[in-house]
Amino acid sequence: MKPIITGFLDFDSTSSFEAKIECATKHQLSYICLREFNQSPLIELSEKEIKDLQSSLRDAKLKVAIIDTNIESYDINDDRKHSIALDEFKYMVKFADRLKVQHLYYQLPKFNDVIEEYENIQKRLEPFVDYAMRNSKKIIILPSNNYKANVYAFIFKKMKSNVLSIAFDPVLIMQNNESTTTAYRLLKNKIGSFSTCDADHQNVPKLIGYGKTDIVALFKKLIRDRYDGYLLLDNKFHDEVFKEEPEKKGLLAKLFKSKNKKKESLLSELSSKIFPNEETKNVTIDDILDNQIKVLKIIFK
Repeated sequence: MKPIITGFLDFDSTSSFEAKIECATKHQLSYICLREFNQSPLIELSEKEIKDLQSSLRDAKLKVAIIDTNIESYDINDDRKHSIALDEFKYMVKFADRLKVQHLYYQLPKFNDVIEEYENIQKRLEPFVDYAMRNSKKIIILPSNNYKANVYAFIFKKMKSNVLSIAFDPVLIMQNNESTTTAYRLLKNKIGSFSTCDADHQNVPKLIGYGKTDIVALFKKLIRDRYDGYLLLDNKFHDEVFKEEPEKKGLLAKLFKSKNKKKESLLSELSSKIFPNEETKNVTIDDILDNQIKVLKIIFK
């Protein structure tokens, strides 16, 4: 079974859900991921909004791959916040049922030493794992708090749960000063979703293969290991290249000009790579998505 190409498609945080649906349809995606609906957190949706969401998905013939619970990471010793987080998770599991979704993103609590605090980590995680398992759900841990790959590997090894996996993000791992290939070796059997974004060491987004994450080598390993999970498209090109900055005056004018020059340079670079034979054509975010989806389909054919 091939991996499924999907994403939250929320490049512009102000865009409507209809715009995201249109984006998914335009690029022939069968699945979309959800973290909000028309700028409202899923947990805050009214009954009418939930039905509108279901109707929009049904009309577009789209399925939901992953729901982000948006539960914030809390201090592992805070009983009150743990109780609130568990209640929110239970609600999101029921919400996922209504949309026929199996996978939910969740962040680990905040702790300092995974070995010394493992007993407490296990005590906090087990209620989430048990509830997910009883309701035929899977938890994909969303990396947070700069935890290293070996922290997640240690927890997976100790808990031995088929419910838990990791959202593997090569850019985040690189920015955490880790080797992406070493992280992959540690976590390869526990990858629930894989971010297909690339970037340089300054965290500037790049097209697949043009950054410093060794993402093409990672793709080869995914193919070798018969990965059949989710490939997420969400990138940072909108903010870095296409988002309009309010014009600054006075002392900030120089910074404004510098940012604009950087955007122009990135736009020129992207245009030359995606449209090498059309010197005057500037790419759009849709052009980038189309290009990256084609690359993924070639690699994971």
